[in-house]
Amino acid sequence: MSENDKERVQSTVTRARSPVSKTQVAIVGVFSLVAIVALIIVGLWLVKPRSNAGRPVPAPSSTADDQSAATNLANGEQTLTLKPEEAQRVGIKLETVGERFSSEAVGQTTTGVVQPNSYRETPVVSIVGGILRNVGPELGQSVKKGQTVAVVFSNELAETQAKYLTSVTELEEHHKHHARTEQLVEIGAASREELEMAASKLRAAESELANLRQRLLLFGLSSQRIAALHSTSQINSEVSVVAPVSGNLTGRSVNAGEVIEANKELMRVTDLSTVWVVGQVYEKDLALVRVGTAASVTSDAYEGRVFRGRVSYVDPKIEPQTRTAQVRVELANPGQQLKIGMYVNVAFATPGVNQVRTPVVPVGAVQSVGNQQIVFVATNDPNVFVMRPVHLGAESNGYYTVTEGLSVGDRVVTDSSFMFRAEWLKTHTNS
Repeated sequence: MSENDKERVQSTVTRARSPVSKTQVAIVGVFSLVAIVALIIVGLWLVKPRSNAGRPVPAPSSTADDQSAATNLANGEQTLTLKPEEAQRVGIKLETVGERFSSEAVGQTTTGVVQPNSYRETPVVSIVGGILRNVGPELGQSVKKGQTVAVVFSNELAETQAKYLTSVTELEEHHKHHARTEQLVEIGAASREELEMAASKLRAAESELANLRQRLLLFGLSSQRIAALHSTSQINSEVSVVAPVSGNLTGRSVNAGEVIEANKELMRVTDLSTVWVVGQVYEKDLALVRVGTAASVTSDAYEGRVFRGRVSYVDPKIEPQTRTAQVRVELANPGQQLKIGMYVNVAFATPGVNQVRTPVVPVGAVQSVGNQQIVFVATNDPNVFVMRPVHLGAESNGYYTVTEGLSVGDRVVTDSSFMFRAEWLKTHTNS
């Protein structure tokens, strides 16, 4: 080995044995710390369970709110107050709590049609013929007894008044003639036969005047007006036709300007405070339906509303094609809610069973808080509502029967009840 080679080897060994620099030591330390931290993180990940199986899962916050709200509700009746703008945004829709007969009280059922009470239908007739000057009320309008509903221009009325004036004059002459004849008989200047003839003519004149007066009364002239009739200048050709009873105009067959005959029906007035519901009952069920049987009537137009009446007539004839008999129920019609021709449902009471009526509430009005079913009931303040716990029975045709918590006539929130529940939970749950 040459001298140069020996020097290079010696230099390399010397560098290898020299001390490590501070920079190199710092770098090694940092990498070591990072490695230790990484090992700790891996160890913790390996020790931590990888699933929640077997461990209790916390309930969602909404359920906790429901339980808290239910606790508040149990502590007393709660109210919800909305600001006017909130009430407008929610769009409040209310429905009145109706009623329904219990299932045990309902016997036979059928459908029926609302008809007017024929015993309370009265025609409006003109006693005289002539030209209709005026026709007042229109179909459906209500009229009062004695109200003028039409005016007829009648020559017959004018002629009768003229005859009445003539008869009054003739009666006065017969009175005078009878008085003179009596005086002549007393002095022997007239016979008894002439006196009897004068008396007969007087009685005939009185009878004629009474008949004419009665006709004027029938034409509509009052007693005072007839008594004040003394000259032809007072003769009136117009006859007022008045309503014979109070009710609604359910028929009208004339218009102004028409020429009518005497005794023609112009209109028909019906008292709709009571109506008839006529249904068909099968032959096999007629033994359970008789005059006096209580009946309940419901209509799709008034959900939850029950109209109560009684059977007033059972047709003694059976329809051979359908094997049914007509059954007529008479019932009150408050506010004229039942319209003529309306289709309704009829339920006849079960003989010997008391009719128990229960309130009913729409399904959409019922919400749940915890394990409690509730509804929101309107108060006299349009922005304040009461959250009312209820106990419900069976559901039928979109309505629950209510066994506790509501009365017939209460007003409950329907379509927007879910929004009310959300608003109530925000203000009545514990923080």
